[in-house]
Amino acid sequence: MPSKDRSKEPKHADEGSPVQSKAASPDVEWPKLLARVVEGIVTAELHEFEDNVMAFLDSAVANAYGSFVWLCARFLGAALLLTGLVLFLGIFLQWWAVFGMVGVTVIVLGAIARVASRSPRRRPRRQ
Repeated sequence: MPSKDRSKEPKHADEGSPVQSKAASPDVEWPKLLARVVEGIVTAELHEFEDNVMAFLDSAVANAYGSFVWLCARFLGAALLLTGLVLFLGIFLQWWAVFGMVGVTVIVLGAIARVASRSPRRRPRRQ
C-alpha cells in the first residue's frame, strides 16, 4: 500500500486535538476558538446576504420581463388597432386621406399625453 503524501495537507492537521493541548496552554486555544466563532457568524451572514440578493435579483428580472411583455403587447395592440382603423376608413375615403388623418391623430394624441404627463403637480405652500 503506497503511503500518502502529507506535504500538501494544512498545518493544523498535524496538531493534536484541542483537548490534549488544553492542559499545556489554555490561553492558546481562545484566539482560535474566537476566530472560528467569528468565521461562522460571518459565513452565515454572507450566505443570508447572498440569498437576499438573489431573491431581489430574481424578482427584479421577473418584474422587468413582465414590463417588457406588457409593453410589447400594448405596442402590437396599438399597431393592430391603427391598421384596423386605416382599413375601415379606407372603405369610405381615399387611402392618402386615411393615412394622413390617422397620422395627424396619433401625433395630436401623443402631444396631449406628453403635456399631461409633464404638467407640474405643485403642493400648496405652508404658511
